[in-house]
This record gives sequence, C-alpha cells and structure tokens, in this order.
Amino acid sequence: MYILIINLQINIIFYLTFVTISTIIISEDNKGGEAMRINMVGWNWKHPDDFKIVRTNGVHGMQLILVRTKALIRMGEETYKVGKNTAFVIESCFPHELYADGEEYADDWIRFDMEDGDKEFLDELGLDYNVPIQLDSDIVSELIRLCEEVFGSDKEEKDETICSLMRAIFLQIKSCYDPKQKVGKTHYDIELDSLRQQIYDSPATDWTIPLLADRLSLSVPHFQRLYKQRYGISCTKDILTSRMELAKQLLINTDKTVSEIAEDCGFSDYAHFSRVFAKYACVSPAKFRKDKQ
Repeated sequence: MYILIINLQINIIFYLTFVTISTIIISEDNKGGEAMRINMVGWNWKHPDDFKIVRTNGVHGMQLILVRTKALIRMGEETYKVGKNTAFVIESCFPHELYADGEEYADDWIRFDMEDGDKEFLDELGLDYNVPIQLDSDIVSELIRLCEEVFGSDKEEKDETICSLMRAIFLQIKSCYDPKQKVGKTHYDIELDSLRQQIYDSPATDWTIPLLADRLSLSVPHFQRLYKQRYGISCTKDILTSRMELAKQLLINTDKTVSEIAEDCGFSDYAHFSRVFAKYACVSPAKFRKDKQ
C-alpha cells in the first residue's frame, strides 16, 4: 500500500508538471507553422550486455537518445562513459556509436524533423548537441513513453499533442542542463554549424569544398581539418551522406521513381546515382525500397 501511494504521488506530480508546461507552450505563438514531426520513437528498448551499434554516418534527421543504463557512447571522436538517465540530442547524420557497459543496455529514443520555429526554440534553450546531459528524474522517459503512445494512435489533434510533448521534453532537459559544463563555440564552430545545416537542408546543391572554404575565408586544407575535427567526418563524405540519407528516406516514404529521387539528391545521371547508392547502402535503390516495404 505504501508503494502504491508513493507511485500515485509521483504520477500526480508528473501529470501536474506536464500539464503546466504544455499549457504554457500551447499558449505561445507557433513561430514555425508546422510542429516537430516524429519519424520513429522507441521506449524502454532493451539489449543484451554485449550490445553495440555503430552508425558511421549517423541517421537522417535529428535524434534524441535517453540512455537508461550504464553505457559507453561515442560521439564523433569523443567517447563518454555514462550512467542512467543521460540524454543526447544528436544532429542529423552525426557519427555515433552505442555500447553496453558490462550489463544489459536500455534506452528511449526519438527521431524527428524540425521546422524553422523549432530550430529557434532549441537555439533559445542553448543546449549543446552530441554531448551527454545528465538528467535528475524519469520525467523525460515518461514523456517519451507518452510520445510513443500518441504516435501509434489515431487520436484527433495527434500532431499538436506530439508538439507539446516534444517541447515539454526539451524544456525538462534544459532544466537539468548545467551551463558550467558547456564549452563555448568559436566563431568557426558557429559558421561550420550554419554551413552543415545548409548542406543537409539542400542536398541537391552542387556543394564543393573550395566554395565552402571560401565562405569562411579559409584555405581548403584548413577548412577540411576544422570540419573533420568538429563532426568526426570529412566534408566530402558528409555531403555524400546527406544525399544518400535523403535518398533512403525518399525511397521509403514516397512513390517517386528512382530517377526522380536521383535528381532530388543532386545527381543528373541515374546510372551514377545507382552506383553510388549501391556502394553506400550495399544494395541497389530498387532492392533497398523493396526490402523496406
């Protein structure tokens, strides 16, 4: 009985916290028009003690991972030994690796896309991407559980509910974020982040290394070195990754022909696109689409 009372008190506190946050969010103007859009979500996914996953090219779209056990997490070229309730907000296609640390591994996760207003919202929170953020409660995990429940439903105002949940999640993460641990960005870091966002927003653009280096008034070798240091991947490979990950999403989520997708991804030659995609994904575009259906 005592345990039930405690659990009930926790649920009531959580509910009141969530309703308060959501009410504030919903009452604000929607700067971005459409809301954050969840592509995939998982809650309390468990894996054996030898679990590992290596994402050399990251995943397409933003990603939130909440590690619920001890783990070793590699972000770019940095490795972190983390404990329970550690959150990572990961940029699109950022290289990362997840490893169990001598015990069962479990996490919650969300893959999502953002509109302009959502980017402004996250920027205002001042959170760093691709670094560990230690949380002090299970509230974020509970919010992700609700996201999974709503995402799999056919309820009215589903998108609005998910938007409120997502913003509540990031507000809660912000409340646990220690600005003393934040490493200030340099001028080049800010400029690089802006360039990388443009690359992923417009994969079809004919991006060249000399063009990008010139935008920062850097030599090509210096630019390439800074880019690799910041993102753990060369700029040339990152441009290719942005195009191939977009191609994957279009093959899975649209009825466009492979030729149309090739053009959307910046390839004028269908045959060349097919060769590059097959090398990247280890299967042809047509087989990739068939396997995902």
